[in-house]
Amino acid sequence: MRMRRISCIIIFFITAYGFMPLPETSQLFLVGDSTMADKPLVDNPERGWGQVLPMFFDRSVIIENHAKNGRSTKSFIKEGRWQIGHNDEKKDDSTRFADPQTDFRNNLLKYVRDTRAKNANPILLTPVSRRRFDNDGKAVETHHDYSEVVRAVAKEEQVPLIDLDAKSIAMLGQVGAEESKKLFLWIPAGKYKALPNGKQDNTHFTFTGAIKIASLVVDGIRELHLPIESFLRPSETGHEVGKNRVVLLDYFFNSEWKTDTAGHPYRFHYVWEDTANSGYSELGKLIVRLGAEIDTLNVAPAKENLAHASMYIIVDPDTPAETPKPNYIDEDATKAIVDWVRSGGILVLLGNDKGNAEFEHFNKLAENFGIHFNEDSRNRVQGRDFETGSFLALPDHPLFKGVKKIYIKELSTLKLSGPATSVLTDRGDVIMSYTKFGTGAVFAVGDPWLYNEYFDNRKLPEGFENYKAADNLFEWLLATARPVREN
Repeated sequence: MRMRRISCIIIFFITAYGFMPLPETSQLFLVGDSTMADKPLVDNPERGWGQVLPMFFDRSVIIENHAKNGRSTKSFIKEGRWQIGHNDEKKDDSTRFADPQTDFRNNLLKYVRDTRAKNANPILLTPVSRRRFDNDGKAVETHHDYSEVVRAVAKEEQVPLIDLDAKSIAMLGQVGAEESKKLFLWIPAGKYKALPNGKQDNTHFTFTGAIKIASLVVDGIRELHLPIESFLRPSETGHEVGKNRVVLLDYFFNSEWKTDTAGHPYRFHYVWEDTANSGYSELGKLIVRLGAEIDTLNVAPAKENLAHASMYIIVDPDTPAETPKPNYIDEDATKAIVDWVRSGGILVLLGNDKGNAEFEHFNKLAENFGIHFNEDSRNRVQGRDFETGSFLALPDHPLFKGVKKIYIKELSTLKLSGPATSVLTDRGDVIMSYTKFGTGAVFAVGDPWLYNEYFDNRKLPEGFENYKAADNLFEWLLATARPVREN
């Protein structure tokens, strides 16, 4: 299906996003500053509200967040990026300051007119309020002059306006001075690797705060009955399932490295930061959209470090062919993992086929839960013969709700015993399993499966639904996982 050109761009004040109606698919383009921008996902509490906005829309909408930290309407144009408000106010920075009645107003007019020149429909947002209260505990205005200009330009140019400034001030007033700290980066020292010294920030948001602000934007979309209203999810509570839960990805037993052109080593192959086909960057985004946090474990698992995890994923343990000195799953690691699962942890074991993973030590761990990886290779796909890797006869199970077809190639089948039960069996082969163990559980499949290459339809033909299956899988597992973060 060929996409038409953009027919609507929404300028979320400092934040602008675009809406492109298509026969079945739409695109939203977000343009803004750090309050809206995407933030690093690993062990980091900060989120931009544009980063979480996709949680409110169905998958027929593709959202591109072009917001950048520290930009103003002035610097965004100068850099060729085009856009903002918080940073326009910075009089001590001549590269960003834009006087509200002159430069700022003219920049907004440029955005509106450039957008319309692209046959798109702009929508302006006033800037989201900072957290500021007076001595009586009343939330006070922090962007008055700039918000007034946005309102005036919207009226002059007949542009739909979402008054996010007014909405966020009213919300903060309802929440109160003390409770509103949970919406912003009021973080104690030692809680997150990204902020080892903690932080007290009244501008930028936690995940909870970003969700709150995004919901105000969604309220505005509904109040204005904008065309994109039809793409909103009927329920906005999907992000609650992962609340206060941490998904830990093993970087110790799977520890593969490459060297870039400058000679610097970097991790690749089934890790959060790998955005190539071999990475788990898209899976990480999905887990975060479900409300959970993601983190890594670079050392051997032990009682102390597993205590901070709701879920622990071990994928494709290294062989000597992949890593000169592999870290094998030894008895101490096995005991720590087994005890952790017994006390409520959710373990996810993602293997690989014969010749592409270490099996001896991996199986010693898995067999504690009635699971054995058979060290074979099922579904050997040649070229683009994707149907060889398809599974169609999917059972009635939460993982496959609404899913008709998935893809897994070159996987190890499983042999089950004791408490382990099959989740998916095909032609007599066990493909996926689940074990309830103590108050925890173990899910297993003999393939890394949900890496970027086959996570969605970037390579897979339409009809394969790995993304939907992944969404179902982690929603199901997170619902039973124990919270390890405080509210």
